[in-house]
Amino acid sequence: MKRSQELSTLSREHHQSLRLANNCLNTAATGDREKCIALCQHILSIFDEDLDHHFHKEEASIFSITATMQGRIHDLGVKLAEEHQQMRTMATRMQLGDCDKLAAFGRLLKDHTRLEERELFPLVEEQFSSRQLEQVKEQSLASSGQHDACYQP
Repeated sequence: MKRSQELSTLSREHHQSLRLANNCLNTAATGDREKCIALCQHILSIFDEDLDHHFHKEEASIFSITATMQGRIHDLGVKLAEEHQQMRTMATRMQLGDCDKLAAFGRLLKDHTRLEERELFPLVEEQFSSRQLEQVKEQSLASSGQHDACYQP
């Protein structure tokens, strides 16, 4: 999906999140405890610097603006921020090798990422001012690192 330049960094990171979510779902579906353990360990090892780092960027840039708005865009910001917190809790409580928890994490990450891409980002592009979009871009670039490779085990 074509994204505005201001959202392109976050959107590229979403691609990596979807790959990780699918990996979680596929690995959990095998029921192979060793593979589930390995992927859970990988997620725990990258969570703070990759996923949570991405969450913080969205919260500081997009959600801080949607919190001041009305309607669907506001509601989405609230819901998605709550989902960030759910994933933080899931990651800290993820039992190594529990394929059910791995699948639940993967489902939430996948659904969450798709909601941002399919509903939130189009609303952001439509309703944010050019100044607000530029703020999102600046904050995303200022806090971006080369973390994409870390999403894959």
